[in-house]
Amino acid sequence: MRAAIVSFLLWVGALSQPLSVRGQDIVGTLLPDGAPGRLVLPKPAERPRVIRQLRALQAATPGDRPQQVAFLLAALGADYERNRDFLLWALKGCEDPKITHGCDAFTGQYLSYLYEHGHHEILAPLLASGVKSNAAESREYLGAFFSELVAKSPNEFLDAVRHFPVPTQKKMCSFAGYGDGSGMAEADLRKARKQLGAMNDEVARRCLRQIEAANKTD
Repeated sequence: MRAAIVSFLLWVGALSQPLSVRGQDIVGTLLPDGAPGRLVLPKPAERPRVIRQLRALQAATPGDRPQQVAFLLAALGADYERNRDFLLWALKGCEDPKITHGCDAFTGQYLSYLYEHGHHEILAPLLASGVKSNAAESREYLGAFFSELVAKSPNEFLDAVRHFPVPTQKKMCSFAGYGDGSGMAEADLRKARKQLGAMNDEVARRCLRQIEAANKTD
């Protein structure tokens, strides 16, 4: 009984320690399994020490989990532009048939997280790379992400699309229409039809035609 109480007290004490002290693996503590959906941000008082630890990891040669470290620093607002650009560079690697730059299933997720947390400049390059991706998991994730976005925030999606040439616009809208490869969810398709169809905008009409074609069933 006494041993159990001691173990419990030690466990409570460990939980009360700052993130940077509690675990030697700061990346694993903040980003379990590498998934941004499970991101654990440090408390404000812990941020400076956590950022120092992450910067030290980033400076190491060859570096430990460079994409995860770059994402964590960007999410914490530390050296944001440099770390964002590193992630965009990594995502470009999925455009290569051999998949280079360390691009993996999480790269697009890291960038979409940053977009959803206020960094809207990411959207256009994220969409441009997603359309060209040769990595199945990355393409499926980004296709689903843009499929939901065109239904939820059509103006933001169109603002990202309209700066590209017409042939590229069509590919981007088809990409969103196909979603993860199985087409748009029925509810999202209804929203897209209603919202894009009501716009007096050639890009919106062009995009809706591509979405309809991607979801056409025999």
